[in-house]
Amino acid sequence: MSEFYEFFAGGGMARKGLGPEWTCLFANDFDFKKGLTYQANFGSDELKVADIREVTPADLPGVADLMWGSFPCQDLSLAGIGAGLKGSGQAPSTPSGTWSGRSRPKAGRRS
Repeated sequence: MSEFYEFFAGGGMARKGLGPEWTCLFANDFDFKKGLTYQANFGSDELKVADIREVTPADLPGVADLMWGSFPCQDLSLAGIGAGLKGSGQAPSTPSGTWSGRSRPKAGRRS
C-alpha cells in the first residue's frame, strides 16, 4: 500500500481520487470550514488545520511515497475574495522544500 501527504487538502478530493490503495499519513488546510468538510469525509486523525507555514517536518509522520499539494485557489476562485495572484493564499511553495526529505516518491517511477 502506498502512503501520501496531502497539503491544501480542502475537502479531501485528492485523497478520494487516489482511492483505498493509498493511505493518508498527513493532511493540511488552513481553512476551518474546509477542515470540517475533510473531517466529515475522512475523520480527523491525519488532519492539521493550520497555516502551511506552521507545518514543520516534525508534523509529518513516517515517509510518504507521494506529497500532494493542491493549488490554493481562494484568491482565484469565484467564491473567494478576488485578490488574484497578488493574494496571500498564493505562496505555497516556500515551506515545502524543508519537507522534501520526508518522501520517497514512487509515482511516475518505472521498475
